[in-house]
Amino acid sequence: METKVEGETQTPTPANASEASRRAGELALATGVEEPVIEEQEDDEAIEVPQDGRAPSGDGPAERRPRVELPPPVEDDGPTYYRMGIDHTYEEGDEEIHFQCTRIRKLENLEAAGAKLKTLCLIANCIEKIENLESNVNLEHLELYQNLVKKIDNIKHLTKLTTLDLSFNKIRTTTYLGSCLFPDLSMLYLSSNKVEEMQGLFHLTNLKMLELGSNRIRVVPPETENLVNLEQLWLGKNKISSMALPPLPKLRHLSLQNNRLEVWDPIFFSNVSGITHLYLGFNNLPDLPEDFVKLLDLQEIDLAKNAIKSIRPLPELKCLEELWMNDNQINDLSEIRNLSTMSGLKTIYLERNPMHGLGDEASEAKYREAILQACPEIVQIDAVRVNANVIVITDGSEKLVQGIRKR
Repeated sequence: METKVEGETQTPTPANASEASRRAGELALATGVEEPVIEEQEDDEAIEVPQDGRAPSGDGPAERRPRVELPPPVEDDGPTYYRMGIDHTYEEGDEEIHFQCTRIRKLENLEAAGAKLKTLCLIANCIEKIENLESNVNLEHLELYQNLVKKIDNIKHLTKLTTLDLSFNKIRTTTYLGSCLFPDLSMLYLSSNKVEEMQGLFHLTNLKMLELGSNRIRVVPPETENLVNLEQLWLGKNKISSMALPPLPKLRHLSLQNNRLEVWDPIFFSNVSGITHLYLGFNNLPDLPEDFVKLLDLQEIDLAKNAIKSIRPLPELKCLEELWMNDNQINDLSEIRNLSTMSGLKTIYLERNPMHGLGDEASEAKYREAILQACPEIVQIDAVRVNANVIVITDGSEKLVQGIRKR
């Protein structure tokens, strides 16, 4: 007898193996496949149906193993965070507090330190907001390097700050700093954030070091000239396309590596003529212009990975000790002779220019010999020290160290 469910016809289950075999044969004949063999079980091999009425699953031995009753699942509240002043404690009246990689999520419980606290360093934690520093009015050094801070806030009362480090966070704007007097601030670190414009900084006239590398800055605004005491400016790994910096008479270290520079701007050499360390690698700058001779105090210059095709003689740069021009487009080995005009050179990097002949032993030997002839007093060629004696000073105690000896 057939039963109908929701309009569909269902065939009743075969009463025994013979009936199943007959139906299988009919189906095989109708579909053109080989007839399967179905063996009838003996009575003592009858399948035992569990008392709960469910048929065996037939999923293999694993399903027949005893089931282990698991405890109820515990709700996962996410990563564990710790609290400053509770999990990580400090002594009342401490002038310095340092907690690094301690999974602190919130700035709190600093009242016990109060006005005596001068240095607060919470490096590589999970802090999302600057807050609860009202009692720490004499703070001089605030370092929240490598956290999750999204906004500069709640620090304008910290008028005695000399160092502020908010590098490696998620800050998008520095506008808030425009409301902070910070008359003594000399070191400001804001690298590796998401800052698009230099804002709120130009009243900080006592700044000596400003780090804004690895952000999204496109322009160095003319207001930067207000930073009359600035000695170091780090702007590498941004999107800057012009070298036209405003006058910065005290600037000594400048980094514009990894930007979008393609043209030398003459005003650059007049406005930062006192520079001693200049880093311009990984741009697309052409050969050095004549104005380069104005940088009389230059000691180190990085021009790696640009579009330079020749080496300009620079006899005026008597202080120059390190010259990095590797990974450029210098083809002619005779260009190396111009290095002889730089009498103070101690380190030179020219590897991976076409003239280097990298991989060709004979070409590499000629390259090295050419540099030694041009600069006989050179100390380092690329990564190799030359003309240097290594003096080992020892008391002989290394002979007492036990180790593996050949027998």
